[in-house]
Amino acid sequence: MTKIVITEEMRFRQRLCEYALKYGKTKAASKYQVSRTFVYRQLKKYDGTVQSLALKSRKPHTSPNKHTEEELCLIERVYIEHGLYGMAEVYVRLKECGYNRSFGSMCKQIRKKGLKPVKKAKKSYTKYDNITGEYIGDKVQIDIKYVPQECIMFPSYGKRYYQITAIDEYSRKRILEIVEEKNTFETGKFLEQLESKFDFPIHTIQVDNGYEFVNDKEVTNRKTYFEEVAEKKGYIIKRIRPYSPWQNGKVERSHREDEKILYANNKFYTKNELINAVKIHQDRYNNTAKICLNFKSPCEVAEENKLLLDL
Repeated sequence: MTKIVITEEMRFRQRLCEYALKYGKTKAASKYQVSRTFVYRQLKKYDGTVQSLALKSRKPHTSPNKHTEEELCLIERVYIEHGLYGMAEVYVRLKECGYNRSFGSMCKQIRKKGLKPVKKAKKSYTKYDNITGEYIGDKVQIDIKYVPQECIMFPSYGKRYYQITAIDEYSRKRILEIVEEKNTFETGKFLEQLESKFDFPIHTIQVDNGYEFVNDKEVTNRKTYFEEVAEKKGYIIKRIRPYSPWQNGKVERSHREDEKILYANNKFYTKNELINAVKIHQDRYNNTAKICLNFKSPCEVAEENKLLLDL
């Protein structure tokens, strides 16, 4: 039997009921500053014991809008299959299977099942005036990351591999390329072909202050090959503040997704296998629904806005 804890509120209601039984409901309501309806309701429950005045749960026994077992099983199956690519992709896949509830309801059921742990958002104390791209190609973030040595199983003889990433801020469409050296020549070659791979014009390029992109203006006025290509193509280069990678946040977050989805779950036994896996991962990312894109994929947003630009 569940033990009932007697509270001051219950004792108050007991005194109210005893007074009402002795002097009447109206006088009890006046003395204890409550409504007569409240007095009648308490007297209806009161059987002479303080336990009878305990508050009971108001939770309904049944709910007509409750998720069915079939829907819960469907959510679990789709999340296990597509959850690695984000909640928006899970929701889009569920809707394709006939799921007709809201995105918030789906997220609530996933949390209740313990499929996805709740992460507490970190508060940023850094002030930064971010300039976001207003149309496709308006602003593209570019960065380079190491390919983790743990996933490379073929003989590399001490050679490191790198992934160059470009992401369009407006559509979130990405272009990835594997290179063997981290230098301005490789990033310059990547930039030469970037516009044709995106299939839309580029206005501004945002990079960090690494020597694979730009030179230190306090050391030399000479331009890197990357800067020369940008000037030839007519791109504006925007540098982020030194030691502030969060200002290149979209490309940095996409690198985190690459680590979680691609490199943490795969082993590569040849260089071609690594290049092909990155290409497949790029296509999968560009065709995955995003919450920030209103449950559309980067390719869908890019195609829609290309049509608008043509008009």
